[in-house]
Amino acid sequence: MKRKFLSFCAAAAVAISFTACNDTGTTSGTTDSSSTTTASSATTPVTSTTSESRYAAMADSVERNSQQGYYLNPRTGKAYKSLKVDRSTGSITDDAGEPVWRYVDNRNWWVYGGENWNQVGEAQMEGNSLRYKGDGDKWVDYDTRWKTEDTDMEKKWKESTDGMKVKTETDGDVKMKDEDTKIKLETDGKMKIKDKKTGEKTKIDENGKVKQD
Repeated sequence: MKRKFLSFCAAAAVAISFTACNDTGTTSGTTDSSSTTTASSATTPVTSTTSESRYAAMADSVERNSQQGYYLNPRTGKAYKSLKVDRSTGSITDDAGEPVWRYVDNRNWWVYGGENWNQVGEAQMEGNSLRYKGDGDKWVDYDTRWKTEDTDMEKKWKESTDGMKVKTETDGDVKMKDEDTKIKLETDGKMKIKDKKTGEKTKIDENGKVKQD
């Protein structure tokens, strides 16, 4: 259990720092199937830094804009219901707790993503589907434009979390689990670990003191 405990602690630490897309919601507006909406005026992208105060400002903006229906799921073209931002790391998850690689702002049709959530692409709506500017300025579907990057990011995410599912709660706590272990990382620095097979529980307080039940 000790070796396993240490490996999961390492995975947990990496998971909290990892920047994480798929959810469905109602579209923020309707588009005529015969019309094409292209990129227009730009807005300043929200950029995260190492400062928690900057992450907090980013979180307020992203969460507010997603609740207002401005941010679209880049695969489905539908508005996210409620994106959540980890105020200590800047990572983003959808309301199902799944990692978000990128999103589309329907006010300017730019795609935001990357480590600093800068503009990484350009989109347009054709009917009810999003298309993306690719090589040679050709407009292509989601998989053509983003599949390779998605595969790489998903692989890194799975490796960093040791295959565990990660969910950030509304109060900022992070829950991680796989078939063997459950981990809860609380915002005050405390950690709880449970071995689901043996029932053994480990608690770590904010000072790093370990207690096992």
